[in-house]
Amino acid sequence: MTTMTRSLQSIIRQSKQSLWRSIFDHKKRNTFDLDRPTKILFDQKEDLIGDMIVNTVAFRAIKKAHPDWTIHVLAGAANREVINSNPYVDKIYPFSGLWSTLRTLRQERYDIYYFHKNKVTLRDFVLLKYIASKVNVGRNKAGFRLFDYSIEAPTDTEFDRFARFLELLRVDDIDCQYDFHLTSEELSRGKSYITRLSGRPVIAFNRYGHRRGKLFSRSRTIQLIREINRVYREAAIVMLCSPETRNETVQIQREQGLGNVHAATATQTIRDSAAIVHYADLVVTPDTSIVHIACAFDIPQICVYRDRTELKLWRPVSDKAIVLLPQSPSRHVDDVDLAEFSQALETARAWLPPRLV
Repeated sequence: MTTMTRSLQSIIRQSKQSLWRSIFDHKKRNTFDLDRPTKILFDQKEDLIGDMIVNTVAFRAIKKAHPDWTIHVLAGAANREVINSNPYVDKIYPFSGLWSTLRTLRQERYDIYYFHKNKVTLRDFVLLKYIASKVNVGRNKAGFRLFDYSIEAPTDTEFDRFARFLELLRVDDIDCQYDFHLTSEELSRGKSYITRLSGRPVIAFNRYGHRRGKLFSRSRTIQLIREINRVYREAAIVMLCSPETRNETVQIQREQGLGNVHAATATQTIRDSAAIVHYADLVVTPDTSIVHIACAFDIPQICVYRDRTELKLWRPVSDKAIVLLPQSPSRHVDDVDLAEFSQALETARAWLPPRLV
């Protein structure tokens, strides 16, 4: 893409934003009334699983500080799986299209609408304007009249940004531990799958990330798994996958030529993968959603981030995590140094059960 094309696209985006603000960015300013039961809507319709997992810190903290408050979440098709069994969420609204969602949520008469994204799209403007919450809270929204409160947090971690929001709500006791509540049936299926692996200790390997630069290539996947097998010969290596990536994962498994490498072909949702992670002894992943799931279950992990900016924002909240970065100047997880990866596997022994050491 040429510099001129990028400049033109930037001008178009700015023009659209100015037009939308001129139409929708108007609201009578209100303040919090925290001395009565409050109903909050969390906007998580973008379907980012990692974001939703981090949200669980806020759900729990608010409910413990204000048990009589009501928490609703607007969720995408995938990320609502994260909170299906969360006891701190009163209701989940699946995002089913702009107008049907608007009609439904407008009837709820929310006290607080919490909007966490930096960018505001046309769809966001419409929802924020016409859901008509008493108070809208956003991040880095100084200058927007549609927002009653702006949390100025340009460089904080995602957890720190939530902490600032919770301070507004007079929530002081904040535990950074993530929640991922699995049902007894889901845990039973996960344990059954792990047990079928001949009693071997288990290393869960995830190659997929939802953004460019966060996916291990086929060749790099094979190389990394063979290195895991070299260091931990007695382990079963489980390749996590989704229904969309199942066939490709099975092909990579076969290319390995190793009898202790398995593809988790029965997984249907992120909850199925989470049940496997729950019983794993070690997790290897380039994707922060799996990083956060491992943190929720206190599972040791080796995680590869694209760069220090991503690491600062989405760092693992765990003292059992080894973080690796690509060799500079690359921002692709494929370019992690193999020698550093091998050393990380050796270092992780200190956290693993004796059977794996």
